[in-house]
Amino acid sequence: MYNSELDTFLAVAEAGSFSKAAKKLYISTPAVVQQMNLLEKRLNVQLFVRNTHGVTLTPAGIKFIQWSRQIIFDCQQAEKELGKYQQKIVFASGYLNGQTLSSRLIPQFQKNHPKAQISFREINDYQQIPAEVDILEMAYAKEPLSEHEFSFISIVPSPLRVALPASHPLAKKKQLSLQDLASQDLEIVAPSIAGSEDAMLSKLLNVRPAVKLHYYSVFNKAVVNQAQLTKHLLLIPEAYSELCHPYIVKPVSWSFATSYGFYCRKPVPKLVQEFIDLAQKS
Repeated sequence: MYNSELDTFLAVAEAGSFSKAAKKLYISTPAVVQQMNLLEKRLNVQLFVRNTHGVTLTPAGIKFIQWSRQIIFDCQQAEKELGKYQQKIVFASGYLNGQTLSSRLIPQFQKNHPKAQISFREINDYQQIPAEVDILEMAYAKEPLSEHEFSFISIVPSPLRVALPASHPLAKKKQLSLQDLASQDLEIVAPSIAGSEDAMLSKLLNVRPAVKLHYYSVFNKAVVNQAQLTKHLLLIPEAYSELCHPYIVKPVSWSFATSYGFYCRKPVPKLVQEFIDLAQKS
């Protein structure tokens, strides 16, 4: 209900720096600067004094801290109460959102909740999710979604696979071994973003001849296109296989997987929680 610029304002005020606030919010520094510029323009008042060492609050900025916290609290309380009566769920639809789970669960959910309205909203910028979006189906990652706006609920593990061109020599193999990746250029998500694949990374780093690792921060079509251009292999969750077309996806003889499930907007509305309950039971 309230504008996320208020959360950004409080983060900047606490950190005393746009870059530190950006790191805390898992968004880019330019995005933080842009939000604060827009907020000051909308309010027609200067909230920060910018300098080479960071930012300091103006008297208006100091006063606005109290108002921001009150607005956020009031909105969260209202959302919590109104969520009890919500009869609709808005799913995100975008390049990171498969419908592996949703397409299977929604028909059963509609049988259980015949009055519930299900709709989808196209997502292009995952750092600025429209306020009406309640839930996103995707693999867990520390970015690009803001952890202060969404909570992740793991439903199933998604095995990590290798995507490669159909013309690649390894494409003839039914399953790849770890040694097959030796000397290969492999695009993988940065360890600081993935969150829980240290053991896999350790194994990759120990392969000889060495696997040539290349790191990306956010999986998107640009990563796939770049890999196609450079003929690099891609390490992806199995759930994202369709997003790698025209690459083909091969299993690897390991047990590594990433968590796959739903990001739900906080606080989680009652109807959304019932959908999650169904997913966890299925």
